[in-house]
Amino acid sequence: MSADSKQASSELVTQFVKSSKPITSRGLLDLIVWSWGVLILGLAVYVLFPNVLTFTFAFLVVTSRMGALLAVAHDAHHNAFLPNKKWNDLIAAWLCAYPVGSIYGSSRAVHMAHHKLLNTPEDPDRNFHFEANKNTPRQFVWHFLRLVLGGQLWTSIVVNGVLRPLYKESAQPADKPAPVVVLSRRGHPEILNLVPVQLVILLTLWAVSGQWWLYFAIWLGPIFTLGTFLGFLRGFVDHARLPDDSSTQSADRLVTVLNANFLERAFLASFDFKYHAEHHMFPTVPHYYLPTLHTILQADEQYRSRYLTRPSYSSFIKDYWTQINRNAAAKNNAHASLQASNKTN
Repeated sequence: MSADSKQASSELVTQFVKSSKPITSRGLLDLIVWSWGVLILGLAVYVLFPNVLTFTFAFLVVTSRMGALLAVAHDAHHNAFLPNKKWNDLIAAWLCAYPVGSIYGSSRAVHMAHHKLLNTPEDPDRNFHFEANKNTPRQFVWHFLRLVLGGQLWTSIVVNGVLRPLYKESAQPADKPAPVVVLSRRGHPEILNLVPVQLVILLTLWAVSGQWWLYFAIWLGPIFTLGTFLGFLRGFVDHARLPDDSSTQSADRLVTVLNANFLERAFLASFDFKYHAEHHMFPTVPHYYLPTLHTILQADEQYRSRYLTRPSYSSFIKDYWTQINRNAAAKNNAHASLQASNKTN
């Protein structure tokens, strides 16, 4: 590509990013119709026709749309949900984050640090994205099982909701670096905002169904089980590498998934989340512009060489599982050979 072509391409990207502003109607459509609307319909199926099959259906719909609400909140973290910053944060916090157990301000601070410190030891999400503790089948399974069995509760509620605010209020020693996660000032602990929201949901589900336990089974259940697993699994795929990945394209650990199927879009990548590399490069771009941005970046070698593309989420998980099984088998064979050699000697 000639110097003139490179400059023209760079200008095209710059102009597109500058013109990609959040649209109020599109943001509210995502929130009201495709997130809450579908979620309520899923619940209504069970409430009107209560049985095991409709409960399972509702549980899956709730899990999927909770992921969608978190995707809307994620756009809001970057001021890409609504044009007005006040309403962007207010609506995303009270109608997206708090209902699904996410502490909006703390989550945003952690996410901003992740963007700023990606691929460094200080990245607060590093443990969830790197392969070091997931490079055997046992480690891989245990990593996600630990999150489902309380690790997510510890990280999201205790660390982000309680410990980080305490650290923020404590005096920072002069000889210590500034904290990587910077929380905004609040008059009260933000975690308390979850209480009235969750109480409203509990009472509403109880009132419409007559079943006091429904909140715990169909609302908290997805948050702490399948929803947790899917969220962290997607986060891993968004940044993980395979041994045969291009060293140049994988250097920044940025990944875009090209052909996510319906189930992957519903449960792993709501609202164009599959364009994760493009999002990291230009985080203020609302999700509905990312497909076009992807096309523009792929036409430019400067950008195309900076990130990986995967065929699908399932194909990567299959490839990664095959890899770690192969590695485990090789280690076992090496260990067996060493033992046999020691016996012979």
